[in-house]
Amino acid sequence: MKRILLRSLPDPRFPRGDPQYESMRVDYRSLIEQAIRVPLDRQQGATIDEMRRGIRVLDALDKVTWSSTDGDILELEDADWQFLKTKVEKMPWAMVDRRFVMFYDEVMEATDAVRETMPGSDGVATV
Repeated sequence: MKRILLRSLPDPRFPRGDPQYESMRVDYRSLIEQAIRVPLDRQQGATIDEMRRGIRVLDALDKVTWSSTDGDILELEDADWQFLKTKVEKMPWAMVDRRFVMFYDEVMEATDAVRETMPGSDGVATV
């Protein structure tokens, strides 16, 4: 079982109260939905197997548990997490943003414990 905290990260360029503050947030739930919905082979489209595996991840998103200490936590079986990792690795990114790198690292490095701090929170890739 892997657990991912569904963070919602503000854009540091827009302070709270700015009209663009909410629209510029990076929401992990939305990123996961987008990654799952884009076919691995964009030319051929999604296979039925890919759809079934994607639906399992989307169903897990629908069943997210909320913890008053940790927030919204996505819990995935190992096979579903492996599928999500594959989808996130293949996901086309529309722009360069350290919050996307943080999301990527958090998905790739998920464990059975919820992460308190974000991996690579400076946005620099680690080797």
